[in-house]
This record gives sequence, C-alpha cells and structure tokens, in this order.
Amino acid sequence: MKQMMKWAVGAATAVSLSVAAFADGHEKDAIWKAVHENPARAEGEAARDTARHPEELLRFLGITPEMTVAEVNPGGGWYSRILGPLLKDNGRYVGLEHHPEEYKEYANYSANLRAYPEKFEAQREVFGPNAVATWIPAQEGLPVEAESLDAIIIVRALHNWLRRDFFDRGFDQAWSMLKPGGVIGVVQHRIGEDFDGDRLAAAGKGRWKQSELVAAIEAHGFKLVESSEMNANPKDEANYPQGVWTLPPVLALKEVDKEKYEAIGESDRMTLKFMKVAK
Repeated sequence: MKQMMKWAVGAATAVSLSVAAFADGHEKDAIWKAVHENPARAEGEAARDTARHPEELLRFLGITPEMTVAEVNPGGGWYSRILGPLLKDNGRYVGLEHHPEEYKEYANYSANLRAYPEKFEAQREVFGPNAVATWIPAQEGLPVEAESLDAIIIVRALHNWLRRDFFDRGFDQAWSMLKPGGVIGVVQHRIGEDFDGDRLAAAGKGRWKQSELVAAIEAHGFKLVESSEMNANPKDEANYPQGVWTLPPVLALKEVDKEKYEAIGESDRMTLKFMKVAK
C-alpha cells in the first residue's frame, strides 16, 4: 500500500510538473514541437506518449536543443525521431546502438545491429549533418570523443547490459564520453525491492531493483541527483510468464489474455537522473 501511495503521489507530481510547464509558456518551445508537431514521428507513435511521457522526460533531464545528446540502443527509433529533429540545427544527436560483437552468437540480431550506421544514413535528414551513429561498448577506445557529450539517455536497456555482461564497460565508457557535470538519464523496467532473486534473475524478467541499479551506476563515477515517478505504473505486478515482454507493446503471449495485459499497460519504470562526478 505504501508503494502504491508513492506511485500515486509521483504520478500527481508528474502531472503538476507538466501543467507548470504549460503555465510557464513552454507549450510551443522546441521540446514541445519535437514531441507534438514533428512530421518525422511515425504514424501511431504519439499514441504511446501517455505511457512514456517524452516531453516530461526531456525537461526532467534538462535537455536543450544546443546539447550533444547520445541515445543508447535506439532500436526502432521511437525516441530517436524526437531527439533528432530537436538537436539537428543547434546541437548534435549521437546514436549508440549495442555493439554487434556483444550478440555475435545471435547471427540475425547481430547483423541487424551491425547495419545500424547504414540504416541511420538513410534517415540522415531527420538527424542533420553533424549526427553520429555508432556502437557501445566500443571494442577499442571510445564510441565518440572523450568529454564530448552533454547527456546520455538510456531507456529500457540496462537489463541487457547486465545479461550480456557489458554493464561495467558501458558505464566506464559513458563516464569518459560525458563532459564534467554531464547527465545520464535512465528509464528502466522496475521490480519490487522485496523480489527475492538476484540481479540476473531480475534482468531475466527485463527488470532491476531501483536501489540496486542506483548503487551499480553510482559505483562508476555518477551521483543520483533526482528521480521521478512519471513512468510508474501501479497496475504492473511484475510477475508475468514472459517477463516484462508480456506487457504492451510487445505482448509476447499474443492473443492469450491480451485484453488483461493491455489494461495493465506498459511496465512500471523508474526514471532517474545522474550526474558525472569525479571517480
């Protein structure tokens, strides 16, 4: 019950922040336009905004159009098509897809990851001439120049960093790429603090305990400066047959109990803001 009250208070806070943003005259600024008046977004993508809160997330992280911002594991490009137009004129977008060598035993998926820069080039007009598409973790050196990034955004990917055993390498490289005081924003599927399995068991469900993820990231030279419940979902019980992928948008069980899982909605997610500090 206490956890549900926390979610409720957090959700109300997120709504209040959103309302405040409109009251402050942000409704037609660059972030608002990147989310709400953006022809680069694919048909139907905006329907997920109420579950993912992209405008609120970018404001929470302090993202501005002049920044150099990296997105980890862009995947299908849902966030990329918001960030690219936001940054292309005065900032810089950096796509950091997972490195294909980390998935080399999965031939088709690894090939798809390897093709990321080529696929990115086909959408160059969305991201601008200064944008970069590469991989993390780099097998040698860094994905981009040291201290060149203002922010790194990692959405629903860190269970795979743990499962594929590149969590430490990924965050060491992230620390080196960020400018002093740079920001890491994390949105991650969450499991309850009372879960009795270890980290790998949670990651197998697509999730992390919030306390354990915060500690793991802070161990790499970052400090948690703020958290938000904007992406909390008290309906998510985190105990499904196919892990988090049972829920939308994947719906891994297809038609089995589809209405039930659609009614629950997308997962309960923590939303965290870290700052780079000295190691």
